[in-house]
Amino acid sequence: MASSSERLHIDMYQLIDDMEQRKMSRAATAAFTGHRFVDASLREHVKKRLTRAVLDAYGNGIRNFISGFAIGFDMMAAEVVVSLKQTYPDLTLTAAVPFKGQASRFSFYDRKRYDRLLEVADEVIVLSESYYPRCFLERDEFMVNNSSMLIGYYDGREKGGTFYTIRKAKAQNIPIVNVF
Repeated sequence: MASSSERLHIDMYQLIDDMEQRKMSRAATAAFTGHRFVDASLREHVKKRLTRAVLDAYGNGIRNFISGFAIGFDMMAAEVVVSLKQTYPDLTLTAAVPFKGQASRFSFYDRKRYDRLLEVADEVIVLSESYYPRCFLERDEFMVNNSSMLIGYYDGREKGGTFYTIRKAKAQNIPIVNVF
């Protein structure tokens, strides 16, 4: 019997095949990565820079945006894509959820935001049935492996999921726009 980690990799490869069949082109896809905490005094500034980055990506042919739907920058990015869909209806939002129940420990407010965003996402991909130690990193790898651009909110710290995702993107020569 295959271990859960082997099953996950098989499932991820199947997801990649499924995405190709649905015509979600890597060349037309960008992913988001960023810290869970965005200082309240900077949120509007970051949101403006993020909106500009999404519009610039759109101008360069990006139509699909993948968010990991974590608290902080990920959900802000998902909200920006949803708001821009009113003007740019060909934009799509893909939720890359690392495991079922991701929001179970979110605050009431963040859980409501999360649920509302999942409802309006064009596609929801749940990568695992349950939490396991590398599930967030596997989600980050999935996003990098399925995008041609990364839009991040990264403060330069050399630890954590955002650092890991930036490093993975650099290793694949994926362009990175930092809105920090």
